Amino acid sequence: MRHFLTAALLALPAIAMAQTEVEDSSFQIAHVRTMQEVLVRADEPTWIRAKLKRFIKERAKNYQTEPRFGEYSFRYRDMGSDLQRGDKRLVTDSVTSNRFESHGLLLVPSMAQMQADSHFRIVPEQNIVYGADTALASKPDSVYLHWTHFNDMLYDNLVQTFDSRFLRQHRFAVNEQFEHPNRNVVQLIFWSKRYDLDRGFLNLDTARCVVLEAERHSGLECVKAEYGSRFALGLLHLFLKTELKDWTVNLRAAYDDDGQPREFRYQSSRHFTTWSDTKKKRREWIDSKSSVETTLMIRPTARTASSDALIDIYPTKHVEIVKSKSRKYKMQQRLGAVPRAYRLVR
Repeated sequence: MRHFLTAALLALPAIAMAQTEVEDSSFQIAHVRTMQEVLVRADEPTWIRAKLKRFIKERAKNYQTEPRFGEYSFRYRDMGSDLQRGDKRLVTDSVTSNRFESHGLLLVPSMAQMQADSHFRIVPEQNIVYGADTALASKPDSVYLHWTHFNDMLYDNLVQTFDSRFLRQHRFAVNEQFEHPNRNVVQLIFWSKRYDLDRGFLNLDTARCVVLEAERHSGLECVKAEYGSRFALGLLHLFLKTELKDWTVNLRAAYDDDGQPREFRYQSSRHFTTWSDTKKKRREWIDSKSSVETTLMIRPTARTASSDALIDIYPTKHVEIVKSKSRKYKMQQRLGAVPRAYRLVR
């Protein structure tokens, strides 16, 4: 099952105050981020789709034209969970929950290579696990789970995945109040024609047809169709009697003016309900909510690494049976075994 952020946005075509309210799935505390006033016209100018079609067509020429190394800083944070089993409830907060940091080298393939199914490669040089349970330090698999979100940011960001299908399924409008030092850069607000919650924005350089920043906020139905696996969710429901009640995903990606990746963010909040049989042959209700947040910052560097030191990072979207000779198994083994320090958090 695939592991699966804060877009301000948008009252659909109208004048509105762009105020995003995100509900903490663990503690039911509302987090509010107030943005500047957003002016959205009801009509969609014809030039928008023409520019975005050109963006798709010329992406390989405008982004990461050659493979290049960068220094990365990756941070994972478990924002807390709320588990209720029968009449017992266990709540964890972000202070005692797991955190993970990794710093090292990232080899970014060219955009042309990405379109030909190439992949990212990393050299984790410094890795730190924070947690309240010292037993976590001896569990390689638990560390690997943190890396799955690394994949999500690299391969699912909107600049990378924007295609003609996304263009057909969304409407676009111009944020008239957006300001940028470069007068050619405009902010395009988008929202889905299919899902109640699937919206975000693109900061587009209209002269070069290059998207510099993008955020997308997706709700349950969109996440199941675009990020998750309906097959895997079906198996969960069939065999484990687990139902996905809610799932929101927020993604952010930012690129430099020359098309080099600079920043990625990922935030996921999930809510599952499970019915299970206990040893006493009675039904027991389990309600589980959890939220995670990850960030990835990339800086240019002149440093390089040998091919043997690089670990392949494959997209989790591809379905592959994890067996001893599969590339996904080898990736899990190498990432789970990276040297790491452990720091106790009280």
